[in-house]
Amino acid sequence: MLVKPSLIVEDITTIDLQALKAAGVKGFIFDLDNTIMAPHSGALEDRIETWLTILQADGFKCLVLSNNKKAEYCQLAEKVLNIPVISHAAKPRRAKFRQALEILGLQATEVAMVGDRPLTDIWVGQRMGSYTILVDPLIKHSEKVYIKFLRGLERLFVNATKC
Repeated sequence: MLVKPSLIVEDITTIDLQALKAAGVKGFIFDLDNTIMAPHSGALEDRIETWLTILQADGFKCLVLSNNKKAEYCQLAEKVLNIPVISHAAKPRRAKFRQALEILGLQATEVAMVGDRPLTDIWVGQRMGSYTILVDPLIKHSEKVYIKFLRGLERLFVNATKC
């Protein structure tokens, strides 16, 4: 099923980088909001900043692919993260994912797509043939009711595909 991630982890800092490197992963495409930073915050938690530094020092290439349409916010995130950010991604559509691969200089099979939404982040990664990693959202308690509802439905799909 298309929404079954390759791996499910609590957050990005719990990803086993050496296992992914051994599997041929050379780069990461991250979702922005609720994956790498709290939604609309423009701020990076210290533990995530440290992990990103380790990730890049280990030779992994990184890029953020976001459905967020607010250019100023995405530019701020790019500055804070020091990682290229592509906005208006329209995930699960593949066009901006292809652009991300071109920027990274990698093939889809060499990339892990990491995000908190199965029907956008994981689905686009699956459609492209990438390794996919589903993370729990950084901030759950302040989400709008309809987002919580959608997350519940998405997790039903993910749980239904577990064997």
